[in-house]
This record gives sequence, C-alpha cells and structure tokens, in this order.
Amino acid sequence: MDWKTDIVRQLKGRKDHWNSYDEIITQYNHLLEQYIILQNQRSKLEKDVGQLRLTNAGLEKASEASQELANVNNKLSVATEEVVMHLREKGELAGEVLRLNRALVEASDKLAKEESKVQQFKDENDQLIAKIEKTEFDLNEYISINHILREEFVAAQTKLDQLQIEYNRLKPLSLELEQQLEMERRFGKQREEELLESKRVQLEMLNAEVERYNRRVEARKESVAGDNGPLSAPIGKRGSDASLNSLNRSSTASDDASNRKPTVNGLTLGGVNILSGFKRLFNPGIATNAPVDHLNRSSTFCMSASVPTGEAHRWECTDLEVYAIQFHPSGSLLATGCSDKMIYLWEISSLGMPYKNSTLYGSHGAINALDFDNEGARLLAGCSGDKAYIWSHGDNRGLKDTHTGHNGIIYTCKFISGTKLVTGSADRLIKIWDLQNRQCIQTLFAGSKCHDLVVTDATGTIISGHFDKKIRIWDAQSDKCRVELQYNAAITSLSYNAGKRQLLACLRDDTLKLIDLRQNSLLHTFTHDHFQISTDTHKAVLSPDGSYACTGSQDGSLLVWNTEDGMCEKVFVKKHTSMVTSVAWHPEGRYVASSEKHRQVILWNS
Repeated sequence: MDWKTDIVRQLKGRKDHWNSYDEIITQYNHLLEQYIILQNQRSKLEKDVGQLRLTNAGLEKASEASQELANVNNKLSVATEEVVMHLREKGELAGEVLRLNRALVEASDKLAKEESKVQQFKDENDQLIAKIEKTEFDLNEYISINHILREEFVAAQTKLDQLQIEYNRLKPLSLELEQQLEMERRFGKQREEELLESKRVQLEMLNAEVERYNRRVEARKESVAGDNGPLSAPIGKRGSDASLNSLNRSSTASDDASNRKPTVNGLTLGGVNILSGFKRLFNPGIATNAPVDHLNRSSTFCMSASVPTGEAHRWECTDLEVYAIQFHPSGSLLATGCSDKMIYLWEISSLGMPYKNSTLYGSHGAINALDFDNEGARLLAGCSGDKAYIWSHGDNRGLKDTHTGHNGIIYTCKFISGTKLVTGSADRLIKIWDLQNRQCIQTLFAGSKCHDLVVTDATGTIISGHFDKKIRIWDAQSDKCRVELQYNAAITSLSYNAGKRQLLACLRDDTLKLIDLRQNSLLHTFTHDHFQISTDTHKAVLSPDGSYACTGSQDGSLLVWNTEDGMCEKVFVKKHTSMVTSVAWHPEGRYVASSEKHRQVILWNS
C-alpha cells in the first residue's frame, strides 16, 4: 500500500503549495487596492496643485502662502516617489504572479498525470480483486468437488473391501459347489451311459422279437398260400404295426412306425428324446433352467392384437398393494408382485378365469418389478430391499438365487439372456449380472435414478429411462452411453416392440411418447383428460404387435391408444377403485391385465 500513501502525501503537499499562492495573491490584491487609492490621491493632489497654481499669483506675495506651497510641493514629491515605488512593487508582483502561474500550470499537468496513474492503478486493482474473487470461487468449487470425489472414493474403496471380503468368503463355497457339480456331472454321465446301454439292450430285444414275429408271419403265409394267403397278410401287417407302435411308445420317437425299419440304427433317432427325458428326470433343475445364452428375447407369436372390449374377471390377489404384474411367455400364467414381499402366480384358463397356482416366498422387500426368462423357467424380481431374486418355476420350484450390490430400491430388472440379467436402481447405477458366476460383471453409471429399462436387440443393447428426464441408449460392448434423448419430464417406464423398432416412454407430465429408434425421432405424443400420473414408476405397455399402447391412470381409468394414428381407441373410466400401478398385455394379444394400488387385479377381454 506504499503507492497510496505516496499519492496522499503528494496531494497534501499540493494543498500547502496552493495555500502559499493564496497568501501571495491576497497581498497582490491589497497592493492593487493601495495603488488605486494612491492614484486617486495623486489625481486629487494634481487638482489641488492646479488650483494652487491658479492662486499662486495671489499668494506669492504672502510668505505664509509660499511656505504652504513649498510644503505642498514637498508632499507632491513624496507622493510621486511613493507612486513610483508602488509601481515598481506592482511590476515585481506581476512578474511573481506570472512565475507562479507557470508553476501552477506545471503542477496542474503533473497532478493530471498523477491522477491518470491513480485511475490506472485503481482499474488494475479492481481487476486483481475480481480475479482473486474468481480464483477463490474456483478454489472452493474444486475443494467441494475434491471432497465429493474423496467421499466417493472412500465409499468405493469400502465397497471394494466388502466385495473382497465377500469374494473371499464365497470362494471356498464356490470351489465346493464346483466339486459337487463335477461329481453330479460324472454321476449324470454314468447314469446316461447306463441308460443308453439299457436302452440299446432293450432295442435289440425288441428288434429280435420283431424279426421272430416277421419270420412266423412269413412261415404262416407259406403254409396257407393256397386258400388263406390273402387273409394272413393283413393279420401280419397289423401285428407288425402293433409291435412297432409299442416300440415307438417306449422310445418316444416321432416317426410313423409303418415307415421305420426295425433295426437298432433306425431306432436310435428316438433315443435322443429318451435321453433328454431321462436328463430332465434325474437333473430337473439343470434341464429346466439351463442357461442358454441367447441374447435375443423370444416371445409368443401374435398376428394381431385387438382393443380390450370389457372386463373379463376381477379379483383381489393380496391384502395390501399390488406393484407389478407380468404374463408368462406362454400366456398361461400371470405373476403379481405385492407389497407383502410375496409373488402370486395365477393360472389363466381358456375362459379368462384366474386360479391361484402358487406363492413364491423369500423376498426381504416389496416387489417392484417382474420378468420371466425366454423359456419361462425362471422368474426375476426386483424389490425395495435393494436385492434382486430369481425363482425357478416348474417341478423344482423355489428361491434359486439372490443378487446383492445396489444401495437403493431396485425399480426395474430384466433378463438379457439365459446367463445375464440387468437391474436399475435408485442409487443411479445400472448393473449387469452373470448368472453362472453369481456376480456383477459390469456397472453403468447413469447419474440419475433408473425407473425402467428394456433390452432391444441380439447384442444386448440396453435402453434406460431416468428421473433426470433423459432416455439413455447404452453400448452393449462398453459402459458408455451411446445416445441421450432429453424430454420435459421424468421417465417412469419404457416398453419396446422389436418388430417396429419403436419405444413407448411414459413421462411424469401425463403423456406417453412413441419413439422411432431407427432415427431416434418422436412419432406420437398420447394425452387424455383421464390420463394422470402420480408416481415415478407408473407403467405403460405396447401390445405384442405394436399396434396399441395401454396404461392406467391415477383416477382408476384404463386407456388404449392406436399407435398408427395416435387416436385414443378406448377409455374405461374409473373401473379401478384406486390408481392403476401396472399393466401387462397377454403375449398372444388375448387379454390385458391391470393392477391397482389397493389389492385388485382386472383381466380385460380383447
């Protein structure tokens, strides 16, 4: 701050200098006033001298008058000398004034330069202050980001340590299970060989019996060739057909017995079905739930879906709330996930009547999402207890596996293939799981809560809908987001039709949007006066052929739109007693199922 002090000191010196000028100017003005007075006195004296000269003639005779005249002359001389002296002083003062004026001009120029420098220094100071403030703001922001990253690093390190501990704990169990699996494989192979050998012996015996029977028929033909020959041939034919049909039933072959040669080589084709049947018999869990890695998801063929016409049946499936419903790929079962932590399976008859099939237990939280695998042998569920569960469906029914790794509610889950599944959670993460190794193999960092997701193609491409109003399309070969589609409200659900490459998105602003994924362009926006959304996980679904879009509303209504022209085809006003939480379309397009928050499920006829 030395330059500021120097400027203040210079300004004070300038003020003192100006004070001295003020005193000189005051004295100069005083002298001018005295000069004017003397000038006036001189003029008066000259007048007096003139008068005296006029009267001098009369006064010369008088001594007193001459003496006075001498005195006046003396006074005049003195006044003249004073005037000359004052004039001299006036000249000196005028020179001093001119010198002081020049000094004043020089001081003013110097002061202007100093003021310019002061203004420049002030501007530089303001710039430096602004730069310091910006630097401090950036520093605070970097400190905040560093703190967040440090917390995330500590959390990730802690999670890694937990996973390492879990891995160390599960590794011996995995080795033990691998040993048991190897023993089971050896046992299965041994039993398979035994069964093949037994079947081979059985087939040889049957072939031998058929040959003996044929020889007896030929012998009978030769013995009665004269009269009864034409009648014995049909009898032999029927006997041969009976033996072959018996053989066909024992081997479960698909060929007609009359077109098959009775040899071991000809019957071994049927042994494949026999072998697979024995495999299912001795290893029901493995055969039924075999993890075939087909990424493309198969579905029941649907030529054309139709608009629901009315209510087929209504029933209460729980005492609490229903959050999720899903049809079995065959369409014969309907699964409902409820807030009581249980999944209820309902068998749908040909007349649309539901019959309770079974109840699946084991979840530690409310069921938020359901999905069957391609074969319909396993059921996947995501729950509020940050876990995903897999139940086997069939003779070996029960809780098969649990996948733990999220730190929030699991809103959605889908099978990618027979060996992989994907889950989306409130912890802003999307995780891909390996079902064989029972571990997470890939984590996608979305940055926002994932409300729903779909798997679109044979490469395993994932499309996810999020709370931050974005739909993200993820690259199947990496953890990078390939495309982001921004909208005006949070995405609550997604539904995909592979045939038309169209995506139906349900948005929190009470709209449905139909998107063409070939160009990522918007085709239609569906709205209606009775369509209102009150939750972040509200579900909407496309029909199996992609011709219609269906969803429920907060007031209990069910709405159906035509995806070709965007018109609303049907509205069932307030048929539910509370808000509709989820909808599902039958794989063959025969029914639509809708669930409400308070216990009830309605099956609609199409």
